[in-house]
Amino acid sequence: MSSPLETFAGLLDRSIREIATLATDARSFDATRIGRIADIWDNNTLPLVVAAGAPWPLRSRRASSALRWMADLGADRRGLIVDLDPSLDRVLPTARPERSVHRDYQGRVFPGTFRLTAEIIDALAHDYDLANGSVRSLTARPSDEGLLVHLTLATPRRFTPSTGRVSRDGSTMPWPAAPLRFTFNGVTDLQFDADDRIGMVVSRTSFGPAVAIGRSGLLQATEASVWPDDPRWYESTAGQAADLTTPHTRPQRRKPAPTSTLTAPQRAATRALIMLMNHARLVHHYPNLAAGVPILDICRVAADAGSAILAASARREAERQTAFAELEQRWRHVPPKVPPAAIRSGPVMLRHARYDEPHDDYDVPHHSRAVLLAAVPGADPAVPWTLASEEITRPSRFRITSTAFDEVQHIHHDDSVLRIGDALVVR
Repeated sequence: MSSPLETFAGLLDRSIREIATLATDARSFDATRIGRIADIWDNNTLPLVVAAGAPWPLRSRRASSALRWMADLGADRRGLIVDLDPSLDRVLPTARPERSVHRDYQGRVFPGTFRLTAEIIDALAHDYDLANGSVRSLTARPSDEGLLVHLTLATPRRFTPSTGRVSRDGSTMPWPAAPLRFTFNGVTDLQFDADDRIGMVVSRTSFGPAVAIGRSGLLQATEASVWPDDPRWYESTAGQAADLTTPHTRPQRRKPAPTSTLTAPQRAATRALIMLMNHARLVHHYPNLAAGVPILDICRVAADAGSAILAASARREAERQTAFAELEQRWRHVPPKVPPAAIRSGPVMLRHARYDEPHDDYDVPHHSRAVLLAAVPGADPAVPWTLASEEITRPSRFRITSTAFDEVQHIHHDDSVLRIGDALVVR
């Protein structure tokens, strides 16, 4: 069996290989999973280097501690790690139950994510005027769990906040509509038209949660959750009820490994590798830029990084510092972004679609926009497909259905419209 340190380093190698696999052919491109995997190494690369450089008797202990700390971020993080290395399932402790409600530094309750049960639906309808809410944004993309849809609804409150919002110029303003952020997993039916985005009715059927949007919009999924992203939630009926039962103590995470023992070359190499993974993570947070992020080049530069850290750490004194300096030189050259290819008429596989309505976000105006990301073939059909993207500012029309994500489609694109039959229209 591998030692804890070898397992830790191997997890980094597996992560980079998995990202490369997801990006090799754009038809299997999964921005969500790439982002989740890359995010692991934002605050866990340093503990790996610390464990690898520790005195021999301490290496396994520190690696084991770091693996437990890595998985301590929640059930989703633990599940992702085990998915990358199934052998860790019997090593890592079970995920601790996560609180749905927490307290901030002032002791006020604020909500996490709630599974969309009948009870939660009733609570939302009691505190927020869903019927007069407006779809702030809608994002749809394929994932390893089927079609995934994020829906943000800007809803008027049924309760009155005790104080107004202080604007940038110091004046007191009314609070804007509260964002309710829904996530729908395993979407079986999606019908959305931006011209018909006012009003929402949420229910649970025998098939799972269902959402009616406007007069004819529809979302049907196998599972869903909601995050009431409302800074005044603690004054709602649900918030006041949660205040009576939520502990005032805050859950304590495990302590990370000490970092004071690292040398300057070790720190520099660590920072360079973290920067590489953060660039890979861009495809998740900025899908409009994803077609221009050189994921495969990043993975080639970072390939076998975990094994390289172990090899450098196995050297003695000055040789070790030289090895880490060489790693820093290798990893610090982030491949440059390239202008993303535009979506042209022809065969495509849609990988991401987003619509945002025009709105003010705390005194900052935002225009409406639509973003599309698609896999497109090259001249040689045997060559892996690549990504192309399109961003339309102030679209006059946006309509999409779940069939837009059905395998290979033909998209028509002229100067004024993007269309996949009746499944997608952007103008």
